[in-house]
Amino acid sequence: MQFPARCKGTNGFFPYTRSKHFIAISLTVVILLLIASVDPTTEADMNNLHFNYIVLHSPPFDSLIRGPNGTFTYFGATINIFTWLAKRFKFTISFVPINETLINKLGMHEAAYYLLMNDKNIEGIAVGFYPTMDRVKRFDFTASAWSEGFSFVVPRPEEESRLFAFIGPFQPLVWMSIFISLFFVIATMTVFTWIYNYRFTNTTNGRKIESNIQPDHDESHSKSIFTFIGSHMIYVINTMTNQGGREFSSRTSFRVLAGAWVLCAMVLVNSYTGIVTSSLTTPKMKPPINTMEDLAASQEVNIVLRSDTSTGIQILQATSGIFKVLGDQVRSNPDRLFTDPFKIAAKLETGHFAFPYVHTFSVAFVASQYKKDGKCRFRLSKMLPLSHGHYPFLYKKGSRYTKTISKGVLELCETGLIRFWIKNLPTIPRADECFAENKRRVSRPVPIQLTDLISAFLILGIGLGLATLIFLLEKIYSKWQRFKRR
Repeated sequence: MQFPARCKGTNGFFPYTRSKHFIAISLTVVILLLIASVDPTTEADMNNLHFNYIVLHSPPFDSLIRGPNGTFTYFGATINIFTWLAKRFKFTISFVPINETLINKLGMHEAAYYLLMNDKNIEGIAVGFYPTMDRVKRFDFTASAWSEGFSFVVPRPEEESRLFAFIGPFQPLVWMSIFISLFFVIATMTVFTWIYNYRFTNTTNGRKIESNIQPDHDESHSKSIFTFIGSHMIYVINTMTNQGGREFSSRTSFRVLAGAWVLCAMVLVNSYTGIVTSSLTTPKMKPPINTMEDLAASQEVNIVLRSDTSTGIQILQATSGIFKVLGDQVRSNPDRLFTDPFKIAAKLETGHFAFPYVHTFSVAFVASQYKKDGKCRFRLSKMLPLSHGHYPFLYKKGSRYTKTISKGVLELCETGLIRFWIKNLPTIPRADECFAENKRRVSRPVPIQLTDLISAFLILGIGLGLATLIFLLEKIYSKWQRFKRR
């Protein structure tokens, strides 16, 4: 397991409830007992001795680059730590990479465990591991070298789809109210017009003063009603779309009704236009994932876990609360549970998963993806309310030198050198853009794109299709009428 970036005991633990973190408390007690068991008065003399340590490729803290003919290059924080320990206790060291055949057969971590247990020339593993119960039984642990909190690595939220952006400014209830208002306004205008033309026609000297349409019989009367409806509908829609139009009647009652509708339409149109303009100039992002509750509720991003980390153990063994919800999601999809960090990284790169990393690893992953892709595809959540991860070094079971190395690790932690080395690691790329706080921008520095206005072209396409369909129906109806008259 890789290293976090803070010495144990410098900042303590995040607060957490007993009901959710009983397992974490138990594991912490085990770690503290292991550390407490270090007795500096019985340390072994390591002067002029030589020790071999297994090294792993564990970015960003340690990098192992293999060359031809069994050569390799190894650099990172661990080599600085063990170089300091070698000078402190006056011993010499050699770093031994794992045979690739053994890695392919057992996996990287299990291959390291196998060598440590079976090779008498190997004294320890120069990588920090979380002390699970199984590892405690198989190996000795030094004092915790690093400790750090956790944060989620999550895909960066994308912009919401603009396909139906023309609907978004109003809620469904508002749209329903608008259509109901349209119906009543058009119906009222039609009734007024019909009454003026057919019920209260004034006559002077035997002539009609006002009559817009004079029906001859019932059929023309039916047609005139639809003519009225069509005219009023066009007038109302033109008003809503800021196109304007001539009043159908000069009657005062009609003008009052039209004036009320114009005032209502002005409020609706300006509100709608303002919201649409804002949505086009300021991108609306999907809600970010910052908490475990957000992740559990997400339909697009799922959690992946490592079964050999403190967070993975807490979630998988939880019996209630949000931990159990996330644990059930992982158990129902076994392909989301790993022990190999490189397989987890490959899973995360798909952009559909989130993983609770030790914070420094989260930073390194986001930065490495930025360097690889040239854009910020991932982001970090806020620090999670979880117990810190503690990562000591592994030694052979019953090793005489574990207590001596533990004393040296504690001394090194107190100097602050570990934090300094980790903070200045050359293996973590610069990606300030990915960690800068998002500030609301007034407008985007690029022109409006086609995707921003796709909804307008969707409406146009629907209209063209509907017009073509009506045209075909009219032609079919016309031919059917001609055929009927024959």
